[in-house]
Amino acid sequence: MIRVAICGGDELRSSCVALGLEESSAPRVVLADLRYPGAAEQAASYPPAVPRILIARPEQAACFAALGATTSRLTASADPATIGPLIVELVPNPARERTRVVTLTAARGGVGRTLCAANLARRLAAFGSVLALDATGTGALAWWLGVDARPWSELEVLAAELRAEHLELVATPVAPRLTLIGGAPAVPSLEALIATISVARTLADLVVVDAPPLADHRAQACAARSDRVLVLSYADAASSAALGAAALPESAWLIGSQAAIDGAFRVLPRDERAIGDALEQRGPTGGALGRAYDELAELLAIDAS
Repeated sequence: MIRVAICGGDELRSSCVALGLEESSAPRVVLADLRYPGAAEQAASYPPAVPRILIARPEQAACFAALGATTSRLTASADPATIGPLIVELVPNPARERTRVVTLTAARGGVGRTLCAANLARRLAAFGSVLALDATGTGALAWWLGVDARPWSELEVLAAELRAEHLELVATPVAPRLTLIGGAPAVPSLEALIATISVARTLADLVVVDAPPLADHRAQACAARSDRVLVLSYADAASSAALGAAALPESAWLIGSQAAIDGAFRVLPRDERAIGDALEQRGPTGGALGRAYDELAELLAIDAS
């Protein structure tokens, strides 16, 4: 983990948690949200040689510019997508394991999980090779990606001795740097699923798993073998109850679907027109929902860097 000093409020602290940063009294970077009372004084207590990232209001930023101070590490937002790239620039070789496997699951079905998985897989392929994995056996991920995937049955007999060349033979090309494994008509066995995730790590920069809802043992197995887990949920009472009863992994990002939920890391907006266009084209989703997917993909790319 990258050690940082957090000089600010809850927004900055939440962003640091999302980025996997470690708060320390001996930081490699000082993060100071100057919009927060007392943050400047707190940041001043650290040695001048420790680099700073400053979050400031426009009038504060104007003062820095008037004084001739550098603005390369000055930003108007404490959002993870904003401060993450600045930290990577300052600490290019952090001593942390990068994210290799991302699992998407949900409190219950019908929340847009597979649509999100398909869009993230497409967008993340811009940053490196991506292997999308349909752990549901429904073929829905293949449909959203516009391909016909080979069934899990082709891997079942090899589960005990699965190797990279086996996955390469059954993987379905989707786009440059994006392939898919797993199709209808049957769900994978737990043994085949675990073996596939393990081998997939060696084949791609990032593995994106579309998993069943949280209560399914396959979702739990995927989450246990993932570096980051995205849990989508509606704000209704049934979904809240399901989330409350679930054992969420520490790496989970809660994603509100169409509305904010308690503890949400991000909210995917309701955008029926964008979904309608995506249904017709079987392509990437645009509109407000597409922009939300863009932001999530950027955060995951930072996580994987």
